[in-house]
Amino acid sequence: MNSTNDGQQGEPGPGERSAEEVFTEFMDAMEDTVQHSGTTWPGWDRNDTADYVSEPCGVHARADGRLYQRQIRGGPVDDPQAAVERMKAHLKAKEYTIGNIFDNMGGNTTGIQLNARSPRRLLVQFTPSKETSYIKVMGECTLDPAARKKTT
Repeated sequence: MNSTNDGQQGEPGPGERSAEEVFTEFMDAMEDTVQHSGTTWPGWDRNDTADYVSEPCGVHARADGRLYQRQIRGGPVDDPQAAVERMKAHLKAKEYTIGNIFDNMGGNTTGIQLNARSPRRLLVQFTPSKETSYIKVMGECTLDPAARKKTT
């Protein structure tokens, strides 16, 4: 990998990875979460990479970069607590940092939400419930101008 970090070992600094790299990692994280969720996701297709529009994010200044994000809706999970524990173990094994776990999402939702960040700051939110489950992924912020274009 190329790096413009003076002498640091191979890893690109914040915002230095290409739009293609951060988009691929974003899509891989969505797919990985889907595969380990324990339910179905009718609206998700890993091979459908068209029409993603990145959103502003900050690397060195407010809104100087772009990131990809998406939330998808899936089926029910019989035991949301167990699903969260399995996902937590899976993400920890991938060196994610486990953040907040909200075990009561309020009156309209019976799900539990797990928040986890990859070593490069990609965010995964996994919200299994007995009615409808959700996955939201927010990718790494990149300064690559190519990220400003809609994916095809």
